[in-house]
Amino acid sequence: MVEARAIGGSGGRPALAAAIGGWLLFITVETATQVAFKYAGATLDDRSGLGHLVAHALATPVVVLGFALYFCGFLLWLTILKTVDLGRAFPMTAMVYVTTLASAVILFHERLNATRIAGVAVIALGVALLASDTGAAAPAEN
Repeated sequence: MVEARAIGGSGGRPALAAAIGGWLLFITVETATQVAFKYAGATLDDRSGLGHLVAHALATPVVVLGFALYFCGFLLWLTILKTVDLGRAFPMTAMVYVTTLASAVILFHERLNATRIAGVAVIALGVALLASDTGAAAPAEN
C-alpha cells in the first residue's frame, strides 16, 4: 500500500484514504488526458504545415481539454508528492499504462495480444511490489 503521512500531524486512516483517493483521481485524470490527446491527434489535419496544425489545435475543444487535464494531473502530482516519497510515488504512475491500454481497447477498439497483456501484467506486478516495499529506510531528520 502507499504510505501516507499527514503534513503536520500523524497519519492514520484519513491520510491513507486521502492518498488512495488522490491516486485514483490522478490515474483517472492521466488516463483521460491520454484519451483526449488520442482523439485530438486523430482529428487534427497536419497536411498544411506546423502553423496550421497549431492554429487548428488551439481552436479544437478536445485539444484544449487535453491540456487542461494535463495541467490538472500536474497539480495532483504535486499534491501527491507533498505526502509520498518520490521513490514510491513515481512507480505508481505506471498504473496509467494499464488504464490507458484498457481505455484504448474499449474506446478506440485497439486489439489486445499476448505481448500487451503480459506487459501490462508485468507493470502491475512491478507496481504492487514497489508499493509493498516497507524495507526502505526513511532519511534521517536533522
